[in-house]
Amino acid sequence: MKRLPFILVLAATVRADSLPDILSRMDRASKVFKSLSADVHQVVYTDVLSEKDEDPGTYTMMKSGKDKVVFLAEFSGPDARKISITGDKVQIYHPKANSVEIYDAKKYTKSIDQYLFVGFGMSSAELLKTYEVTLGGPDTIGGVKTTRIELAPKSAEAKKLFNKIQVWFPDGKPNPIQEKMITGKESKDYKLFEFSNEVVKTTSDPPLPASDFDLNLPPGVKKIVGK
Repeated sequence: MKRLPFILVLAATVRADSLPDILSRMDRASKVFKSLSADVHQVVYTDVLSEKDEDPGTYTMMKSGKDKVVFLAEFSGPDARKISITGDKVQIYHPKANSVEIYDAKKYTKSIDQYLFVGFGMSSAELLKTYEVTLGGPDTIGGVKTTRIELAPKSAEAKKLFNKIQVWFPDGKPNPIQEKMITGKESKDYKLFEFSNEVVKTTSDPPLPASDFDLNLPPGVKKIVGK
């Protein structure tokens, strides 16, 4: 039996999914995607301070209408907080201070929704309309073989939020296990989101109850209205 040349064996072991492969899987998944629940490990790196903050937490998000989401994140690290996005309202609750920041997100809601949708319920048409999409290549994350794609925002409002997003898809899978939002003038700052224990519900499943997205603010909470 003939043996493959070493270079061909090596190429096979590092082969990444193609961009059409990934976009095709996203299209199939987007047609039936309804909601996502997942554990998340967030890493925020600030280059000027050489500082890295890490938080464990959870994400819950659900499609609301054609291109909107409702979203709740809970982080349990030293800076414990809950983040809620519903319609044009963003709320950030700090239990230690018993305060909630409230923002009118109309100016950025579209960009926020498109960022939250990346890899979860977004079709290839929506992705290509919003981002310049390129193939990054193969990476192994926690023993899982993945393919990275690179997303550069097209709109001016999205560019105010981030410079680029990197998304890692497990080979053959439609949903990412890691996303990295790169910011800062020199693109050295970033927010990294590592997902695990993902539960994706489809249009054939019952919708998540509205109570899953409640902040459950206590009496006497101090409200701070942001600009």
